[in-house]
Amino acid sequence: MLIKDNFVVDAPIERIWAFILDIPRVSACMPGAQDVRQVEENLYTGKLNTRVGAIQAAFDGRVEVVERIEPERLVAAIRAEDRRLASVVTATFTSQLEPIGAGTRIAYEIDLALRGRLAQIGYSSMQQLIRKMTAEFADCLQQSLSAEIN
Repeated sequence: MLIKDNFVVDAPIERIWAFILDIPRVSACMPGAQDVRQVEENLYTGKLNTRVGAIQAAFDGRVEVVERIEPERLVAAIRAEDRRLASVVTATFTSQLEPIGAGTRIAYEIDLALRGRLAQIGYSSMQQLIRKMTAEFADCLQQSLSAEIN
């Protein structure tokens, strides 16, 4: 499943890039993310608790940054597993930052594959979840950057 979207944040590209690379700050804006840790230079582990449709999911996962072009492009490989649901999510996440006026457009693409019980729920539920999480992330990012100025 391929999900593409974008949003605009009222901050310069350099500030957004710095925020994205600050793992404690960026993970605090990711709904449901917990216990995010850097284990190697470009490798992070953590947990994600969320609801997919009517099912509560608790993923243990890893994110590896596989490409970084400062300050405009970041690509990460994601693998997460919920053993209780016997489900695995793998994804490639690509973000592209572009200055637009006084702000920055953040375009993203997620190439997602599901296996196990969650795959039976359907991709439409996952699409809705990802779009909701992205909207919450964008709001948190904007609020965090605005709070720095004030």
